[in-house]
Amino acid sequence: NRHAAFSSQGQPEFHRREGLAAVGLTWLVVALVGAIPYLLTGAIPKPVDALFESTSGFTTTGATILSPAQIDGPPLGVQFWRCFSHWLGGFGIVLVFVVFFPTGGRSLFRSEVPGIRREAGQQRVRDSARALARIYVGLTVLEMLALLLCGLEPYEAVVHAFSTIATGGFAAHSDSVAYFSSISVEVIMLVFMVLAGMPFGLYDLTLRRGLRKGWSAFVQSTEIRVYVGLLLGSIAVISGVLWFWGGSNGLTPPADQVGAPLPDYSSLGRCLRDASFAVAAIQTSTGFATADFDRWPELCRLLLMGLGLIGGCAGSTAGGLKVARFVILVRAAIRGVLTFSRPRAVHTIRIDGEAVDEGVVASVMSYVGLWILVFVGGSLFLTALDVQLLTAWTSVLACLNNIGPGLGAVGPIGNFSEIPTLGKGLLSLFMVLGRLEFYALVVLFVPRFWRS
Repeated sequence: NRHAAFSSQGQPEFHRREGLAAVGLTWLVVALVGAIPYLLTGAIPKPVDALFESTSGFTTTGATILSPAQIDGPPLGVQFWRCFSHWLGGFGIVLVFVVFFPTGGRSLFRSEVPGIRREAGQQRVRDSARALARIYVGLTVLEMLALLLCGLEPYEAVVHAFSTIATGGFAAHSDSVAYFSSISVEVIMLVFMVLAGMPFGLYDLTLRRGLRKGWSAFVQSTEIRVYVGLLLGSIAVISGVLWFWGGSNGLTPPADQVGAPLPDYSSLGRCLRDASFAVAAIQTSTGFATADFDRWPELCRLLLMGLGLIGGCAGSTAGGLKVARFVILVRAAIRGVLTFSRPRAVHTIRIDGEAVDEGVVASVMSYVGLWILVFVGGSLFLTALDVQLLTAWTSVLACLNNIGPGLGAVGPIGNFSEIPTLGKGLLSLFMVLGRLEFYALVVLFVPRFWRS
């Protein structure tokens, strides 16, 4: 490129256009390369299926086209690659680009770790990336050790730690975390899922400035309070609904599940256990399962999908719209009502005591609008391929928000194998869109972006 600039060391400097191009193209290339092991080993013979599985891994979505037999059957190397792709996609790819391409990597870092400017904006991007990578690795190692103490095999501890910290969801067994039937394993994974859904920048702040300062930042963060409030509130609601529902307490199974045993939720303890894990897994977009929540009452299923839509905190490995955007969206809606009732009054949106710039509010509104357009369009496209409505819209939701499981055929005990080939291709693109939060990939298709 004759217009390329050079640094003082004589190395080419990549500006915003080149950096964003690297973001989108990198993810497309990585997904293609990641599909090769599945094809070479014969674990996934169809190219589209292999691409879907690879994209799901690197984007930390956790959706799969593999049946239970295919998950339990492949060599350990293939199983390890599935979970390791989660871990690489969670943060490893970002670190590589920031370290080796510090200028161009800035766009990749900021596109993939939204919200990080607030906590780490005063540090150099490379230093911030290294600090967050140390936290990422540290949390992974801590969970590995904790799972080993619970009696898991070293291989199981490693791959589940990879998937948890990356909020991915691929597991070593087709029964997911339910395979272990261990409350200690579930508690450990639940704790680390919740931690992975929080802003990594606050962990960095705690390490740099001490526990007291870090704790104060956590407590004062509106995003953290809403995040924890959504978790606890949803656990309370779903646990209560399950307890009153009772599962096998004299109820008749749904029409499409006649003959299938209903879960017994006559015990409040069991309700709390399953509800807690499901809420944490879906809101953090990890997607692990200890129960088939697709057979729960309608309120529980709808609430879980709503949590998946909101997702975790900005600057975490979790997917979704992010809690920070949700807070701004709600407060913007409230401001709209107040402005209508009192047009001359000045109503400012504040978060953590600071006024939110109107440009940020407009950006959030446009992002949500773009998300709705893509969601509706994708759902219509899948239904046009004769995909059942519930399966269609939850498939799009699960892939756009990198959740993993949806409802219907793609529920926690189902998979995406029955989605038509065109649908799998579209959902693969949606996974990358959700991982990069739209703009870094969509902008590549805007002609004006490429003009000098």
